[in-house]
Amino acid sequence: MYKVFIKNKVILFTNNETKLAPKFNSFLQLNFFEKNAVPFITELLLSKNRISGIIICVDDVEEAFQEFKSTFKVIAAAGGVVKNTQNETLFIYRLDKWDLPKGKVEQGEQIDEAAIREVEEECAVTGLEIIASLKDTYHIYTMGEELVLKQTHWFKMKTTFNGKLIPQTEEGIEEVKWMSDDEINTNVLANTYASIADFIATSVCL
Repeated sequence: MYKVFIKNKVILFTNNETKLAPKFNSFLQLNFFEKNAVPFITELLLSKNRISGIIICVDDVEEAFQEFKSTFKVIAAAGGVVKNTQNETLFIYRLDKWDLPKGKVEQGEQIDEAAIREVEEECAVTGLEIIASLKDTYHIYTMGEELVLKQTHWFKMKTTFNGKLIPQTEEGIEEVKWMSDDEINTNVLANTYASIADFIATSVCL
């Protein structure tokens, strides 16, 4: 299954809609996919309506998703779910939302190297060690007048760093904070992006 977020709405590519349907208050189900349907799908989800998502139920999920992906300019990003020795998770506060540290992969840069660099730059954390790869996330946003698809590669990391956290203010980051699981559940999930909330719920063990 693949999930692609547009603001707080989602497109799901799956071969079994039965388990998914009850999770949506209002959704549209398509039992086929064609590339020329992409403008209709994106315009529908960007418009003001009560539809919370679109389920695309097809036999070959991988083929359909790759066809969908091929219609966009794809921007690669990388980031980390960073744990300290107290099992707290590192979060940034930017644009009035809590988020995980991440950023664009530079040309010629390895994805895992980009993930470590972005966390270091955004939070002033050192001694990062990648433990495992996590599931990629996808979201669509507007760049100028063009819709682009950002694919974020996530890594589980650990560090023994216990120094001062310094937000990268030139990137609009106002605060960097270690969060306990309780704080994530009560503070972060109440004020973050739909894609990050879903990622935390499905990929991050609290």
